[in-house]
Amino acid sequence: MKWFESEIHGAIFFFILVVQGCSYHDEQIIVTNPNALYEESLVLIQKENFEQAIKNFEVIDRDFPASESAVKSSMMKSYAFYLKGELIDAIFAAEDFIKKYPVHPNVDYMYYMKALCEYDQIVDVERDQKQTLKAKEALEELILKYPHSKYLEDAKQKRLYTYNVIAGKEMAIAALYRNKGKLIPALIRYRSVVKDYNDTIFIEEALYRMTEIYYKMGIKKEAKMYAAVLSYNYPSSPWYRKAYNLIQETK
Repeated sequence: MKWFESEIHGAIFFFILVVQGCSYHDEQIIVTNPNALYEESLVLIQKENFEQAIKNFEVIDRDFPASESAVKSSMMKSYAFYLKGELIDAIFAAEDFIKKYPVHPNVDYMYYMKALCEYDQIVDVERDQKQTLKAKEALEELILKYPHSKYLEDAKQKRLYTYNVIAGKEMAIAALYRNKGKLIPALIRYRSVVKDYNDTIFIEEALYRMTEIYYKMGIKKEAKMYAAVLSYNYPSSPWYRKAYNLIQETK
């Protein structure tokens, strides 16, 4: 986010030009210099007057749509909404920018802003996974489309968190099935973790549980295969030790 931080810092020195750039009559903004109004709006963001900054950005975008200030205003409006805590509006503003300027050199930031807003709405992971899935999809969109983005590493870390949340939910549901003796539904859930979320903290247990279930079902070939995967990839894991003991007991 360094590029817009420098924008805001630079605006402090430009603030004097605002007097020549715009005036207010009964809350009606009259713009003669969109660049000056844009710089004023950055100062307003720094002062946490997000509402007025957003209004200014909208006026610039409306009255000077072909200007460079309009492009920057469209981008900064999403950021201002985000700082204000209005995440849905921030997403809409980001999507609007992406639609209008799909090849802009900073469009990856708008994908990042969209993903960040979805991510920050993850609250009750025990009750509902819909928001976690939306955040995961938005983060993956950025990662796939812009593999060289400056926001890539942060997006990957946040995506890993969503993976762990989703995998954790799958593991909890699988445990409920397993405890009720419903081995096939449990196996399906564990397999989902192994297949789709193999870089999460749950992979070792999921491999063991698959080993355990296959043994209970009498399918020893499959059980040994998953135990071997656990042995090869996680030889020091306590879950591998449990799998090894299980195999020894059934010989």
